[in-house]
Amino acid sequence: MINSRIDTEIDGKLINSDEFYRKATAWANKVRALAKANTAAFTRGKSKPRIHTKNTKWHKRGDKENLLANAISYNIKEASGVVEGFKFIFPRHGIFRAYGVGSGQPISGGTGKNIKIKRSMSDWIDAPIDRNIEKLADISAEFYGDQFCISTYNAMKKQ
Repeated sequence: MINSRIDTEIDGKLINSDEFYRKATAWANKVRALAKANTAAFTRGKSKPRIHTKNTKWHKRGDKENLLANAISYNIKEASGVVEGFKFIFPRHGIFRAYGVGSGQPISGGTGKNIKIKRSMSDWIDAPIDRNIEKLADISAEFYGDQFCISTYNAMKKQ
């Protein structure tokens, strides 16, 4: 015979929205540190930041183009005080480095005219995210699992 009684007390530590935010921030910091370490392997390219002096389609006069390793950051999106998403922010040239394009290098297939530099792809941002995404899933499952139990069964932490 199956016991139909549902226990309304939870063993262990409950994770609240503040703890969830703290753990999510720690996760994002780890991913950013790994991405920065990956960019340290780039031996070619800019050795110092560059100031744009011309008006172009993407840059305004006086904009400073940062080194990739120094310009990686993130934002955490929240809804009703709960972490809802992440956005990693880096300069435009970071995506070109990831896909191995620029200076006449074709994006994919085909051939470019006047190829000056042979570039290779570098999975500097996606790889750290992929390697650590299960940890973020565990943090999220812990928080949302606790919230589900509390809201559905009016469960409370055991004293």
